[in-house]
Amino acid sequence: MSEAGIVLIVAGGEVDREVLRQAVSQARWILAADGGAAHLRAIGVLPHRVIGDLDSMDPDTLAWLEQAGVPIERHPVDKDATDLELAMECARGLGGPIRVLGAWGSRLDQSVASLLLLAHPRWAGWDIRFLGTDREAFVIRGEGWIEGEPGDRVSLIPLTGDAEGVTLEGLFYPLQDGVLPFGATLGISNRLIAPRARVRVRHGLLLVIHERGEPQ
Repeated sequence: MSEAGIVLIVAGGEVDREVLRQAVSQARWILAADGGAAHLRAIGVLPHRVIGDLDSMDPDTLAWLEQAGVPIERHPVDKDATDLELAMECARGLGGPIRVLGAWGSRLDQSVASLLLLAHPRWAGWDIRFLGTDREAFVIRGEGWIEGEPGDRVSLIPLTGDAEGVTLEGLFYPLQDGVLPFGATLGISNRLIAPRARVRVRHGLLLVIHERGEPQ
């Protein structure tokens, strides 16, 4: 694996196997957050480490990991952080871009909490994105770019209060030094009109939900 590759975290939520295979091919480190190991087992790829309380780990996957000698960082079930948050903290020590699969799924509380992890100040300056089938989520602080195809849907959601001094270029609904209010839906369902869109925000931060393909 390339030394310039990503640190990949696989959690237990929804994971598309083709997206997973592509991410694995770009990974320098592969971490499984608890039940995320089952997704890796399904494509025959061992993680470098497993982190979590193992409460969602099936016995066959656990036996597979133990037989292969994969290090398991086991935590108590009664803890103050989700398995994904613990895996992200582990990834911080490895350096490089971080990509997360399986961050959302059937549990709404887990999905929302996972996305809000991106807003914590400890991730300022990190290249970290949550990936799914034809979608990604990441946070823009200061300035960032959204790359895709014209017609891709882009939603911009303020996370820590009003986002002020927002300038949007390359999107169907532009903005020049404007405000995206916290707790409102003004930034929902914009779309790319160019292969790259530029987003600047003077104060605050924006959660970007980028969905590839023409909206239905």
